[in-house]
Amino acid sequence: MSGSDRTATVRKQPMDAETKTVLAMLLPAIIALYGVYQAIVQVLQPAQIMALDPANKVHDVAMLSLIESVVGTIILPVGAAISDRTRSRLGRRAPWLLFSAAGIALSSVMMGLSSTIALMMVTAGCVFLFANWFQGVIYAVIPDRIPQRNRGVASSITGLGLPLGILIFVNLAARTSRLGGYTITGLAILVVAILFVVITKEKPSYDLVRPQGRNGGEAFSIKSVGRFFSAFTHRDFTMAFLSRFAFFFAFFGIASYTFYILSDYVGKSHIPGGDVATGVATLSTISTVAQILAILVFGKLADHFDRRKAVVALSAIVYMIGFIVPLLFPTWIGMVIYSAVSGAAAGVYFAVDIAVMSLVLPTKENEGRDLGILAIATSIPAAVAPLIGSGLIGATGSYVPLFVFGIAMALLGGIFAFLIRSIR
Repeated sequence: MSGSDRTATVRKQPMDAETKTVLAMLLPAIIALYGVYQAIVQVLQPAQIMALDPANKVHDVAMLSLIESVVGTIILPVGAAISDRTRSRLGRRAPWLLFSAAGIALSSVMMGLSSTIALMMVTAGCVFLFANWFQGVIYAVIPDRIPQRNRGVASSITGLGLPLGILIFVNLAARTSRLGGYTITGLAILVVAILFVVITKEKPSYDLVRPQGRNGGEAFSIKSVGRFFSAFTHRDFTMAFLSRFAFFFAFFGIASYTFYILSDYVGKSHIPGGDVATGVATLSTISTVAQILAILVFGKLADHFDRRKAVVALSAIVYMIGFIVPLLFPTWIGMVIYSAVSGAAAGVYFAVDIAVMSLVLPTKENEGRDLGILAIATSIPAAVAPLIGSGLIGATGSYVPLFVFGIAMALLGGIFAFLIRSIR
């Protein structure tokens, strides 16, 4: 059945009240989650590093990003797996949503209070451990509680969570004190988690069968690990993963250094008001608005014409153009144009990415696990891209290679998407 046929079938099915409630609460949960990630990465962390260790700021960003993302990559599937095995009156997911959100809130405040880079490394690792734990569990709610016919809507909500999280929380972080920014983002996700658990009450999980290996002691064997990642034996799943992987490489390669691109490449004196943090927030707002509009428009067009590969090609070309602009015009206006163009291109891609992810999951019974694995395609680039960026900046003494790197990754993202055979 083609993507358009599936979409038509989905539209014929009414959405029940419980599903509507879960979807309504899923959106603020995802927004708050990405708000934590992006407020820290784009504003709070680089500003704090600049205040503590300005001479080594690029290296420090790379090392913190490595710690955050290695921790995140490990805990993403593990956190979801732990919740799979939880049996409680509150259900499988609710206890861990509350636990991880409380961990985010506490460690965010501790990160804001950190007075050395070493302390930042420890507290940042804690923040991202709990944030990725929360992500793994909240993603598992989708196959648990959202009928298959409504998964497209759920995917759209998760896709909008990133730009809306940036729009709201990056602006908040840029306009408050350092500790205030960390505290607001941490408390926001705790409040949202409590509301999610209370409003979307999960059924007790005592009677659910516990997942386990074929034999009782096989849970951590090599064979069980192979089965855990068995989705990669499906070609289209792998191509979709690699496409997402490359696009997030392009995204994080620039996002991690936007603060320093403005202060060093463009120059603080050339930023309106001379405030770098506000400049980052302004660019993020421009990019986010363009991204949201693109998701809303091109998501519908891709479904209507059932030509997702053509939309991917368009996004790759526009994304590359966006990265070229700051190379030719290293000015504030050049960065504004870059933010608008790259934001729109990312929105075009993510509109298709959401649909593609839902169509390449190999098996119904492992949709939650495989969605968690696909989420790793964001955490690994978040770890490695800043390291590559640091090496490029250190080797050349310039931020120019970052934009060239973005061009190459955007192109690869488009190529891998075209290699998916089951999607037109």
